Amino acid sequence: MRIVFGSGDLMFQANRIEELYQDVLHGVFVPRISTYTFNQVGSGINFFYPWILLYPFVIFQLITHNPISAFYLGIFLETLVTLLLSYYAMRKYSASKKRAIIFAITYTFANYRLYLVFNQNVLAESIAYTFLPLVLLGFYEVFYQNIKSWPILAIGMTMLLYSHMLTTALTALFMLVTLVVTWRWISNKRLRLLAGVKAAGLSFLLSAFYLVPFFEQTVSNHLKASWVGLLFIKTPMETITSSINNEPTQVVGLLLMIVLIFGFFFWKRANTIDRYTYLSGIILVALTTTLFPWAKLLNTPVANLQFPYRLTGLATLMLAIYLSAVVTYIFDNLQNRYGISKIGFVVIFSLLSVGLTYSAEQQILAQRISIPMLDRVPTPSHYYPEEHGKGYNLTSSNWNNMFHYYSHNGSFDYFPVTINGDNVTDLVTHHAFVNGRKVAFASRLKSKPNEIVYDLSGIKNGTLVELPILYYHNDLVKVGESNYLKPTLTKRTTVKIKVPVKDKTVSLKYFNSKLDNGSMLVSILTWLGLIIVYFKYKLSGKEE
Repeated sequence: MRIVFGSGDLMFQANRIEELYQDVLHGVFVPRISTYTFNQVGSGINFFYPWILLYPFVIFQLITHNPISAFYLGIFLETLVTLLLSYYAMRKYSASKKRAIIFAITYTFANYRLYLVFNQNVLAESIAYTFLPLVLLGFYEVFYQNIKSWPILAIGMTMLLYSHMLTTALTALFMLVTLVVTWRWISNKRLRLLAGVKAAGLSFLLSAFYLVPFFEQTVSNHLKASWVGLLFIKTPMETITSSINNEPTQVVGLLLMIVLIFGFFFWKRANTIDRYTYLSGIILVALTTTLFPWAKLLNTPVANLQFPYRLTGLATLMLAIYLSAVVTYIFDNLQNRYGISKIGFVVIFSLLSVGLTYSAEQQILAQRISIPMLDRVPTPSHYYPEEHGKGYNLTSSNWNNMFHYYSHNGSFDYFPVTINGDNVTDLVTHHAFVNGRKVAFASRLKSKPNEIVYDLSGIKNGTLVELPILYYHNDLVKVGESNYLKPTLTKRTTVKIKVPVKDKTVSLKYFNSKLDNGSMLVSILTWLGLIIVYFKYKLSGKEE
């Protein structure tokens, strides 16, 4: 645990974790604007990307004082929770320990999760992947089995919202399509829909502390959203080849590709639900390829998907469910005919799954081990990660180099639309405009939780200064000895002030709105109420 192979989303996720870590170190537990990271310009990234499930990484760093150890401990915890939740979901669905173990191992060590966690460090999506089985279990129970299990769906969707908004949207769309397809076979439709509405309502209340500020900032600011487009679409043959070769890329991998190709042999023995998962898996995999005309959707809202391969997460879940049914059937037959040990079979299957993961990890290691360390601070003219195909290696000694200058994969997400071109570089390199003249201000900056302070010493009072600070709704500015007030803004939506006579400092600080505070209180009280109801139910000894 001495090195992290940096690529893909690592800088983005590391900046998010570091911001929360610094806030907690200084006694603040809710990140609003980014003042220690994301180039220290007051970015509102935390309004638009969930942050609550980054807390385990922060806690591990507080304990170990080592960001590398904290990163791997966080990944270990994520893997453990994925195993446990996938086991729980399949055990409740199938009532079979064997099948639950097989599914949990297949799903947790699936190729796509390896790609997310270790190949491209797509931390938010990989965390969402942890809760997909819980969501699908809740959905299955509410609409096809025990209608009273709607809290499972609510909690599952809540955890998805806490992880990754886009995965939440894709999962909701998948469930909606499933409802439409299976509508005629659903019993007690009105009551089940009502249970679904209850689940949605509870999920909203539990997530209000994030969703309400998200909508408030979206409505109150004119912002650029995240990058849109549809890239990295493989041909069907490329998808099959990459899976068969066990490549750690955005495909379902060898085991699930085998079940996708040969699963029809088991069709007659599968129940209706398992058949649906098999067909869904095939369709979802097909949708990640050129079989679907993605190019025709580039100028539609679908382009917000960014990468069609994101459907591979749901495809992995569906095919892992079907594979668990196939493998359980094979084991039962072998046990009846040859008396094969259950423990022995599970051990062999586990070794196979983990062995394939290890093989794929070795491919990553071979590709990355020779890439240089990020041993200097990136700059606009020498953006070090870009010099090696966006790859770089990190140890605890150079980890902080990621936080001094950052310019790819989400670095400028949700900036005001007025920030573009040379404006961006001037802003993120901390160049102010003093009476219209560009001046370096980096040495004058001080970060505090949700607050940026600039020292204006040596600048004549009355001088007009355009500061390299972004403005978001609820930001207030204190100039010298004045009170915090709504700032004067430039055409770039940065802050403009006049240098005071005394106390030559200027501070921009985010102040929680009534909506911020109210939504936080609602979520806390809802969680407390849910916990109290759960323990009262358990203590009552009632059965469902």
